[in-house]
Amino acid sequence: MKYKIIMLILIVFFILSGCIRQNENIINENIMNELSNKKVLFDNAHSQTAGNADWTIRGGFSDFATDIKNTGAKVYEWGNDESGSNQRDDDEPITYDVLKKYDVYIIPEPNKIFTKEEQNAIIKYISDGGSVFFIADHIDADRNNDGWDAVEIFNGFLKGTHQIESNNSYDDDFVGRLGFRFKEKSYSENPITKVEKHLITEGVKETGAWAGTSEYIINADKIISIINYNRESWGAYVIAGEYGKGKFVAIGDSSPIDDGTGTYGDKLYDGYSYGDNRKLMVNIIKWLALEKYSINSY
Repeated sequence: MKYKIIMLILIVFFILSGCIRQNENIINENIMNELSNKKVLFDNAHSQTAGNADWTIRGGFSDFATDIKNTGAKVYEWGNDESGSNQRDDDEPITYDVLKKYDVYIIPEPNKIFTKEEQNAIIKYISDGGSVFFIADHIDADRNNDGWDAVEIFNGFLKGTHQIESNNSYDDDFVGRLGFRFKEKSYSENPITKVEKHLITEGVKETGAWAGTSEYIINADKIISIINYNRESWGAYVIAGEYGKGKFVAIGDSSPIDDGTGTYGDKLYDGYSYGDNRKLMVNIIKWLALEKYSINSY
């Protein structure tokens, strides 16, 4: 009798397991169907290969690019690889006419400033319904020695020019126009486990920062923090926001996307396989690419 009961339990278990796997396959297939016509553009026109960086779809972000392709979306790149620690990227500037052809625009840790025209194009792109993933790094990570790092480039001004943690608007604000700024800080913490419930964090329990920064939220009505540093005073690590008809995500470090591959001699590390970083990054792209999701999608 006991043997029959055990066998019955095992049969039920295998049936349920099969149903779960079938359901997961259906969900994954549905996601691929939804993303099959989506186009994702990586920026490589702002010195993404300066110094030890290699934030391209062939280098340190290649696994990320492959995972995006595996969702069914198509991956493209704007700009070409440069070389040398003092490089000056000579690619064509990004424009609204270029951006409007894509559903998601990813900006991996830039080391060349965006012109005012480029900034305006990106803001208009988001306002008109586009989606952007801003990937920053710690303050003073000036990899091509031109006096600007990713924090300053995204903020639109050099360190110490303005008060970051202020709701004031400045003439040279870049992402401040969207309702946030990157702090002029350098933070390291792993694992980071203060993960809020959201579609972006579904299946995500931990991530990390290896010399990154955080964000100051100006417009709390349109921007939410979905991952926070464990040390409360450090604040938000990953935020999601809406602006006009579009939306954006910002993260304070490029390390969680870096898969450790790139040009020979570059000091790169595999942060992409740490914790739930891979899941987190794919979730971000799905959330950005699909119009039906908002900051209130839990």
